[in-house]
Amino acid sequence: VALVTWAICRCCMRTKVGSVGDYFAGGHSFPWYVVSGSLLLTNLSTEQLVGLNGVVFADGCLAASAWETFASLAMCISATVFLPRYMKMGLITTSAYLGERFDRATRTLVSVAFLAFYALILCPSVLYTAALAIRKILGIDGVPLWCVCLTIGVLGSFYAIFGGLKGVAISDCLNGIGLFVVGLAVPIAALQQMGGLTTLFEDPEILMPLVTRSQVFSTNTGTRSLRTPTLPWHSLLTG
Repeated sequence: VALVTWAICRCCMRTKVGSVGDYFAGGHSFPWYVVSGSLLLTNLSTEQLVGLNGVVFADGCLAASAWETFASLAMCISATVFLPRYMKMGLITTSAYLGERFDRATRTLVSVAFLAFYALILCPSVLYTAALAIRKILGIDGVPLWCVCLTIGVLGSFYAIFGGLKGVAISDCLNGIGLFVVGLAVPIAALQQMGGLTTLFEDPEILMPLVTRSQVFSTNTGTRSLRTPTLPWHSLLTG
């Protein structure tokens, strides 16, 4: 992904970056598929790939994954309502829009709030879960966790700083293709492990261990509880 991103950016950027817009917005020259791929991958990270999957596995139910259902709705609204207006107005961020709509103080306040959220909440959780996954995948449990987090942060900052938004968007698009392919492979591999579709329809009892394992399914009453061990369903409505 890194090599292909570098090659594409090299071909697309024959000249030096000449303005702030070229660096932070890629010169407003992205095709729709790059925008959609970047929008998708911006909303996916190890929070979902590691954290959310871990919660679903620990709880034994898919209640936590309902968050992504609402996230997909928000992404559709952003892509069809807000994003076209931002691009038409030549804006890059939400804070820039609020600055145009209200005043500079509002823009500064929102920017500081976003930066604090990313620095204190989002980035630490993403780096931590990514480090856990990489240590397990590479079998380097002996390496200190902070070293793995630091390496991920430096590498991510490197291509984001030197590549600008163009490098980030192109790598997101490539990662999106890989995520789509692997996402399709997961249910296919799961069906193969269960014996294929024929076995699934002819012997549905094969799924009973999965159903009875669920902690939100009462085998005594045959009903589902409104509570889950980690995520109450009401929070999907209240935030």
